[in-house]
Amino acid sequence: MSVLVLVLAGPLQSWGTTGQHTHRDTQPLPTKSAVIGLLGAAVGLERTDTAGLAELAALTYAVRSDQPGTRVRDFHTTHTRDGRPMPLSNRFYLADAAFTAALAGPAPLIDRLQLALRNPAHPLSLGRRSCPPARHPLHSVHSEATGPVAVLTTLPWQAAPWYQRAHPGHRMTIHHDAFPTNPAARLHHDHPADFTPGRRRHTVRAVATLALPATGPERPDGPDYFDALNDWTP
Repeated sequence: MSVLVLVLAGPLQSWGTTGQHTHRDTQPLPTKSAVIGLLGAAVGLERTDTAGLAELAALTYAVRSDQPGTRVRDFHTTHTRDGRPMPLSNRFYLADAAFTAALAGPAPLIDRLQLALRNPAHPLSLGRRSCPPARHPLHSVHSEATGPVAVLTTLPWQAAPWYQRAHPGHRMTIHHDAFPTNPAARLHHDHPADFTPGRRRHTVRAVATLALPATGPERPDGPDYFDALNDWTP
């Protein structure tokens, strides 16, 4: 088994599961469906390719909250090309957040995904097309790992330096795929089954949590996407 690690960081992210036209909410963590969609964009997966989607959805998924961010609302107004107003909507995002996701599966598939992420077929986004990542999502590949939880347990804290300094006692939590018989697991309706436009379908998956010990300041592997602001002088 190999484990692919992604760091999902950006000014804005949105991980909706029940969004409608006038109210598009976000979950506090990246959903499995959205992360699989990101990988599908990287490999150029067609939305109607349910067999290819099933191969990606079979990956074991875990995600860690390194920097939870702030939930913000965008009161959205739009007009048609001829100037007619469209229905008002509320769209929610996570601002200034960072998460570490890990997906485990067969080594040949993980290697193919790693190559695709280095040269993606389509632009990558953090839940919505309007939310590009601030740094390349690909972090690392761990060959012969025992599972995504084991990798996330030992991987360094990926929060921005300023956040680490401000929250030295931050406790990260790992949310991971679990067996349905696990009494501590909860059901999440975000396992992708079909991305075909007009008939998108998701099924439930069991998710358990693991709280990690309090963290300490440590410079993450990637750059802080607001570092340049600290050097700016009027």
